[in-house]
Amino acid sequence: MQSMFIILCSFIFLVCDNFSPCYAETSGEDLYYRGSYLDAESYFREMDNNNPKDVRWRYNRGCAAYKSDQMDASLSAFNSVTKRSKDPELLFRASYNAGNILFKKGDFASAAQFYTQALKIKPDDEDARYNLSLALVKKKAAQQKDKDSKCDNPQNGDQNKDSKSDSQKDDQQNQENKDSQQKDQDKKDKDSKSKEDAKKKDQNSKDKQEDDKSQQSAKNEKQEEKPDMSKELKAAQAMPDDKKEQQEQTSEQKAQQMAVLKAQALLDNIQEDRSIQMQQMKAEGKEDARSGKHW
Repeated sequence: MQSMFIILCSFIFLVCDNFSPCYAETSGEDLYYRGSYLDAESYFREMDNNNPKDVRWRYNRGCAAYKSDQMDASLSAFNSVTKRSKDPELLFRASYNAGNILFKKGDFASAAQFYTQALKIKPDDEDARYNLSLALVKKKAAQQKDKDSKCDNPQNGDQNKDSKSDSQKDDQQNQENKDSQQKDQDKKDKDSKSKEDAKKKDQNSKDKQEDDKSQQSAKNEKQEEKPDMSKELKAAQAMPDDKKEQQEQTSEQKAQQMAVLKAQALLDNIQEDRSIQMQQMKAEGKEDARSGKHW
């Protein structure tokens, strides 16, 4: 069974080798058949870049890259041809070769897809049909192997769970320790703050008492410096009789003086009116009546 598997793998590669890599008559084909695969790949790559619409250069580039073990570059070239080419023969070869590369890489599911695509173009191709069946068998065997591996090692999951549980416990313990330390620190800070607040409160109380004493002392000093006005007030309220009589006499004298001044002013007004009247009479040619005597 082991030898059969090796023959089948060789058969897949030989099928790929049986394809002619070149569709154009160029010196790149000579390099390829002489075994200079790297030089051939460089030549085909240059021609592909200069003629991007002719996908035959890209197919030849994929073949040369495959021969020089550049599997990723080869797969990229063949995959591009399957999307861009309209030539059925070129599409079949690119799909078939892409399936061979994926089979070699161990991606049996993707290899089966490319083989199926090739069979849609040539349904009667025996090599493509055989490679597809082999890819499906490999795909199923790989899936079963993964399934058996999970069933044979059930304790791994439990060990992982136990390890995870232990790790979680350690994390929880560490967190609890941190929380406890934080609580202790908070308590210390709170006690320190309470002591500091009490100290400040006592200091404020002492300062207030000293301020009250200072204010009271200043108030007492101010009261001592203030003169006693009670006697003066009593003297002003109880005025002696002699002073009262003097004030009354002074008031009478002032009244008499005012009466004299008013009488003098009235007399001045009368004389002034008389003088004005005499001037008017002189101006009109009149004179005062004479007594008839000549002094």
